[in-house]
Amino acid sequence: MRAYLIADGIDEPDLSSADAWVVDVRLAMTEGALGQRRVALLLRIAGIDLDGLPEPRPDAILLPASHGREIAHLGARLAVHEAEHGLADGSIGIVALIDSAAGVLGAGSFAGASPRLRGIGWDAVLATELGAQPVTAEGDWSPVLAQARAMVRLAAAAAGVEAIEAAYPGENSGKVIAAARRDGFTAMFARDALQARLIGAGP
Repeated sequence: MRAYLIADGIDEPDLSSADAWVVDVRLAMTEGALGQRRVALLLRIAGIDLDGLPEPRPDAILLPASHGREIAHLGARLAVHEAEHGLADGSIGIVALIDSAAGVLGAGSFAGASPRLRGIGWDAVLATELGAQPVTAEGDWSPVLAQARAMVRLAAAAAGVEAIEAAYPGENSGKVIAAARRDGFTAMFARDALQARLIGAGP
């Protein structure tokens, strides 16, 4: 399974076990924050002007989305951005992130929204909106998050793109990583380098 390591500061983390580095665009605009990256770069944006994208250009945009039309709109903006900056058409992809109840309910509209769509993932921060605990005492996703997770998996299958498991908020992530592999997730967000190594250790 591929590991998408989430940046939590301006210093470049240990990327040796990561397949992609996820950076908030506001952090990426910090001088020197991106360094000499050796893995795919995903920039997380929310209503950011694409003209402000830092160098190097990202491989994909991580877009918190609740409906396919948001993905389609970003795809059109990216086409213009690439043309204006001499980039190959379609060189910047889109990974949709479901982090809200609206996103869970709208996930079925993601299929066919844009040929740039490369993956659909989710974020356990969804638990905050729902007023739920993210995990059970046994270390599994709570029932309501498990239902949202299943919707993400189905939406990714319908769209024919990568399904990305949420980063596990606890310390003992092995059980959830194994479940992600079992359920057909091909990638998972990681909170740190250790989690990235555990994610990448299996098939």
